[in-house]
Amino acid sequence: MQAIDVVRIDPTTAKPLAALTVLPLAVICIQLALDLDSVLGVAGYSLYKLCFLVPPLVYCRMQGINVRRDVLKLHNWRNCFATALALGGLGVGIFGGAYWLLGDVLLDKAAIVEKISEQFSVNASTVLIVAPITIFLNSLLEECFYRGFTFGLLAKANKPLAYLLPATVFTIQHVMFIYHWVTPLPLAMAVVGLFVFALVLQKLYQRADSIVAPWLVHICGDVAMMGIAMSMLWS
Repeated sequence: MQAIDVVRIDPTTAKPLAALTVLPLAVICIQLALDLDSVLGVAGYSLYKLCFLVPPLVYCRMQGINVRRDVLKLHNWRNCFATALALGGLGVGIFGGAYWLLGDVLLDKAAIVEKISEQFSVNASTVLIVAPITIFLNSLLEECFYRGFTFGLLAKANKPLAYLLPATVFTIQHVMFIYHWVTPLPLAMAVVGLFVFALVLQKLYQRADSIVAPWLVHICGDVAMMGIAMSMLWS
């Protein structure tokens, strides 16, 4: 049985919630314009991630929202657990299969390896350090923001906006740093795949009434992506 919603969101708060949802994109634009990743390295690249943590915590504090109870909903961690594992396995199969079938045709792997090293300071020696952080911590941070905070709270104020805006921002965020790595066809495939992935995670968060289920799926997706990155870096 799903937990009864405790928090109530005034529909008039949809605008500030929407603004907080797109805030990471604004910060990314500033980072790219100032080329902060070249100046500050990983710290410059990761600056936008503060938007996933600080503004939501301030907003929840001001609105009297209990993050653990009303956003993370960890008490419902068992909900849709098996479904999440099945979807995660399906995601790994889709991502890995697409790379195995089309990677050599659509991707300039040598150029991508060079970009990964230049932009993210990740190489064959450091990828084993970066991978666990990306798979577990970064995925949790993104799920808390995109599914728990933005989708979860927006859905109580404006459902159409809740379904479209976080998924769109999630997709744009993931392609803003890499759109120039690939040709239009794989870029279009990535955009469609990311948007559908975000919609699935939103629906799963809603159904499970917990951050745990979508986080598990996201972990599996990142396992596949880091596995692909490793295969490129070590080849």
